[in-house]
Amino acid sequence: MLVDFHSHILPGIDDGAKNIEESIKILDMMSETGVDLVYCTPHFYPHEMSVDRFLERRRQAYGKIVPYLKPHHPRLKMGAEVLMSRSMLTREVLEKLKLEGTDFVLLEMPYIHFSQNTYDGVADIADMDGVKVLIAHIERYLVANSEAEVMRLMEGENILGQINCTSLRKMGDRHRCMNFIKNGCVQALGTDYHRIERGYALLDEGISILKRKLSRAAFERIIQSSEMIAENCDVDEILDI
Repeated sequence: MLVDFHSHILPGIDDGAKNIEESIKILDMMSETGVDLVYCTPHFYPHEMSVDRFLERRRQAYGKIVPYLKPHHPRLKMGAEVLMSRSMLTREVLEKLKLEGTDFVLLEMPYIHFSQNTYDGVADIADMDGVKVLIAHIERYLVANSEAEVMRLMEGENILGQINCTSLRKMGDRHRCMNFIKNGCVQALGTDYHRIERGYALLDEGISILKRKLSRAAFERIIQSSEMIAENCDVDEILDI
């Protein structure tokens, strides 16, 4: 099963797909790549909107495309890309933002140099009963942090990592992604797909690159761990494969 854990394909809810037509075109492209499941993860900024208002807007956006979904399209499940906030993300809020059918929350970090408060905040969320953390596009935080500082995010319990397929295109970004993979920090892939005009890499392109660059065992480990996240397996079990 091929799973895209990170997308912005719901129409008009954030800076992703602009309208219904674009959402369906993206799904048409995704279906051609053999993707089985896509999590719809619009941005949730806790300082801008209540979680209930966000859920209503997400429900409305999904409802707009339902009549146009085709049998060959990937299955869609709901989620959110949740901006990390130590003070505003309570367990009650996070419970409503989990990737559908799992206890995982796709958590976006701030694009600044991580402070101790950042690390403590991630650990606090991962320690919440019934909550597991999947950190979104870990390679993007290298703009303000070293590889070691990003990998430190993964040291706590109940924390896994996701990378974007587009980041595998350029040699420098690819090298950094490979380092994260070799250090056990990557368990999931995503397109982070927003707009067609921006030319994002689809899942098949990322998978093709990983197949060439990784050992067979390392490649299969990522595919299997993705499936296990979607099945809501324990983090320790996922890390042990």
